[in-house]
Amino acid sequence: MPAGATFSFWRQVGNPNFGRGYVLGREIREGCVVPTVAGGLCQLSNALYDAALRAGFTIVERHRHTQVIKGSLAEQDRDATVKWNYLDLRFRAPVAFRLEVELTADQLLVRFRGENPALAAPPLPTEAARPASALHDCYACGNVGCFQHPGEVPLRPATTRATFLLDESWPEFAQYVRATAGPADVVVVPQPLGRPRRAGGLAALPLAVALHSAAWRRQLGQRLATKLSRNVFAQSLRGDARVAAAAARHLRPDSTHLVVAQSLLPFLWRAGVLGGRTFDVLLTRLPAALLHARLDAAHARHPSSLTLRDFRAPAAFVAAESRALTQARRLLTPHHELANLFNNKAILLEWARPEVSPGVVPGTRILFPASALARKGAYEMRQLAQELRLPLVVAGRATEGAGFWQAVATTPAGPEALASIGLVVYPAYVEHQPRLLLRALAAGIPVVATAACGLGPQAGLTLVPVGDYPALRRAVQQALAGRPAAEVRGMITG
Repeated sequence: MPAGATFSFWRQVGNPNFGRGYVLGREIREGCVVPTVAGGLCQLSNALYDAALRAGFTIVERHRHTQVIKGSLAEQDRDATVKWNYLDLRFRAPVAFRLEVELTADQLLVRFRGENPALAAPPLPTEAARPASALHDCYACGNVGCFQHPGEVPLRPATTRATFLLDESWPEFAQYVRATAGPADVVVVPQPLGRPRRAGGLAALPLAVALHSAAWRRQLGQRLATKLSRNVFAQSLRGDARVAAAAARHLRPDSTHLVVAQSLLPFLWRAGVLGGRTFDVLLTRLPAALLHARLDAAHARHPSSLTLRDFRAPAAFVAAESRALTQARRLLTPHHELANLFNNKAILLEWARPEVSPGVVPGTRILFPASALARKGAYEMRQLAQELRLPLVVAGRATEGAGFWQAVATTPAGPEALASIGLVVYPAYVEHQPRLLLRALAAGIPVVATAACGLGPQAGLTLVPVGDYPALRRAVQQALAGRPAAEVRGMITG
């Protein structure tokens, strides 16, 4: 607000009707507390009026409530009722100031920021506080003398519900939701309910909601971006925003706790739907700020890569995600690296134990379990194969460019990627779901991987730091040294 300008509550808020997203709250009408759309906005106008008094601002317009609610600012005569569009709260200051309002899970915070906060605040009123009356609430007050009394209504205990706003189909998260969701909770999944595999096995839960349109539009956009060689990551963010907006429309006023997929978190935070609620986050990847830093470090090592610059989110996205992760109550993930980043409030889930296909028969070949992309460690893998003369089986089809494996003997993986594999090597910078590594370990195939793959220490697994090529080379050489000479000859070209 510029110096001398008058702040108007309704000029900023606008018409608080149902069509703009407002829901039933509590309003004082003719001395009685009644349910009405947008009721409760006076808690905000009360706080603004109180802060304006404390800051020494000039009050232009202010109206008292007709009823004093116990515990409210009306007990101190520091309340300001508002009613669209004739009862307003207005004030001004001789200096420019910034008004900030934040709603946390249990607090409404109002802040005035300015370059000259040393305004002379008037003395607080010393008159005796008006007596507070009992809270007459049409939901469950029991008062039959009020003109709003609807008649004999059985009293029901207040209930709340949790809403699970899910996205990626991780079996670990599906198991968590099945174990914690109650019969009154709502589960929102961005896949059609007719395809339970895509919905992570959650379709059978009570009150499950499928976001058909938003899910298909996101998938179509990603396919078109891939086909037209556009930035798939940028397109995926646009699709996530659509899914988040569709999911937010299924939030009920009585959903006081949310469990939110990380891909939807920044958009829900910016939409304001996380305010006034507690929420947990299902972590699936590095926070965008750390992801950018890691990819920048990888690009410094491999400046010729054309793919390491693709995964960059806008600054507003990064800021919203960071703020939301800070405010989250708990962070849940089976990914060990992510859990270690937030060890003060992370809950480590167990990776789902994979089933081993009958076609997995260990052999002597070496598998690179990803596409030839820099963020998956393709440059390190190529250097390792060249120096140790290792022929590779490559699982993915994408590549950094034509002729990337020109100096290395490679074979594409078949339908069963782990068939005849004797060692899996994965120097990834980024890996969210190490499913193939989990299957290899379950089949007794040794694995050398970076900590970015999210696995914890276990038999058969050798972990190396991200981007540490000397450590990777030593680990692979040690894995080969422990094998019979005949097997090693099968892994190394002469």
